[in-house]
Amino acid sequence: MQQQIALYRTTKGFQQNHKSTALKCTHCEQDFLANRKTAKFCSSSCRSQFWMTKNQKKVITIAVPIDIDDAYLDKIKEMLMNYKPETGQTSYFGKEETFATEKELREFMKFNGFEDYKIPKHDMGIYYDEGLIIKKIEDNFIVKITAKSLLEH
Repeated sequence: MQQQIALYRTTKGFQQNHKSTALKCTHCEQDFLANRKTAKFCSSSCRSQFWMTKNQKKVITIAVPIDIDDAYLDKIKEMLMNYKPETGQTSYFGKEETFATEKELREFMKFNGFEDYKIPKHDMGIYYDEGLIIKKIEDNFIVKITAKSLLEH
C-alpha cells in the first residue's frame, strides 16, 4: 500500500510538470507543448529547416504517402544523394587572415561586410558558412574568405 502511494505521488507530480508549456514554433508557427519554457521548435526537422533557410542553404522536403513502395523511395533518396552542383562553382580562397583577439576579428569582418557569423569559443572550434570559414586554434583565430564571397559583399 505504501509503495502504491509513493508511486502515485511520483506519477502525479510528473504529470503536472510534463509538457505543461504551450509555445509557438519559430519555423512553422504551429502551437506545440514542450518540456522547457525556452524551446523554439516543435520538432528536429523544423529546427534544421529553420537554420538551413536562415543560412540560405538548399532545403528539400518531400512529402510521400505512407503506403509508398520502398524501392521507389530508395530511388528518390539515391537521386538526392548523388545530386551534384553545376561544374565551375568551386570556390577559391581570396583572403586568409590570422587574428589574436576577437576584437580584431570583428573589425575585419565588419570591414569586409560580414554581419551574420559566429565566433568559435573553444580551441579547435570551427564556424563554416558558404564562402566563410572561421577557426580557433589555441589563442588565434584564422579566417578564410573565398574570392566569390568577397565579390558579393
